[in-house]
Amino acid sequence: MRTKILILCCTLSILCSCNSKEKAMSAVANEQVSQMRLMAPAPSYDKIGENLLETKRENLNNKTIVDKQKIIKDGNITVKSSDINASKKGIDYLLKTLNAYYENEDLQNNEQSISYTLKIRIPAPNFEKLIVGIENGRDKIESKNIQTRDVTEEYIDIETRLTNKRDYLKRYKEILSKASTVKDIMAVEENIRSLQEEIESKEGRLNYLKDQVAFSTLNISLYKEKEFANNYRDSFFTRVKTAIIQGWVSIVDFTLWAIGIWPFLIVTSISFFAIRRIIKTRKNRKPIN
Repeated sequence: MRTKILILCCTLSILCSCNSKEKAMSAVANEQVSQMRLMAPAPSYDKIGENLLETKRENLNNKTIVDKQKIIKDGNITVKSSDINASKKGIDYLLKTLNAYYENEDLQNNEQSISYTLKIRIPAPNFEKLIVGIENGRDKIESKNIQTRDVTEEYIDIETRLTNKRDYLKRYKEILSKASTVKDIMAVEENIRSLQEEIESKEGRLNYLKDQVAFSTLNISLYKEKEFANNYRDSFFTRVKTAIIQGWVSIVDFTLWAIGIWPFLIVTSISFFAIRRIIKTRKNRKPIN
């Protein structure tokens, strides 16, 4: 009996010790987890900040790309006006306001119409403002054609080539300063001359592109039809007067033409009478049967 009681006590003591160890281990584990949570950084705010910075970088890169874009804008507009003088003054005012100028201005005035052919150069940012200003006027827009060309790739390519060629030119000049023989000097000078020609050609093209990008071109055909060009007819007496004048002018022209060919008339008359006399003489000489 005593033996059974001893065994039971030992078992209970073992179980108690195991439970206490498990509680201690779980407490330690919970404490470690809490410490790990305290030591861990707050991920959400950091990631948001990083995303915002990345977005800003992308926006800056996109803005840089847009700033580097080289766009050429030009167009053609045909405008029918009811008062061409007022329309021309309106265009003059728009050009003065938008810092534009006429590169070419041509006036044609004939029996059917009066017209202006205008070639305008305007700063690229004001190009759309000029179009809107013309469209908002009282005149009729008969046709409009606007063209946009992206020359960014060509522009960057020329700049890159120019940079490389200038570097090569600098190196060749350094080599020329160290050349000792006439053959070497002539060979290097030939390369320098060729490079300088290429650089000047590229610079000319680049300057042309810069001008086309900075200033857009708009061709305007502005015209007004004259009222009497289609259906106007003179009165009867006016037409009779015109016919008499034209007839008299024709007589004067014929007389002057005849006077101008008087040597030919004299020669023709003399020849006619001479031939007639010869024929008559031959008839008189024929024997009578």
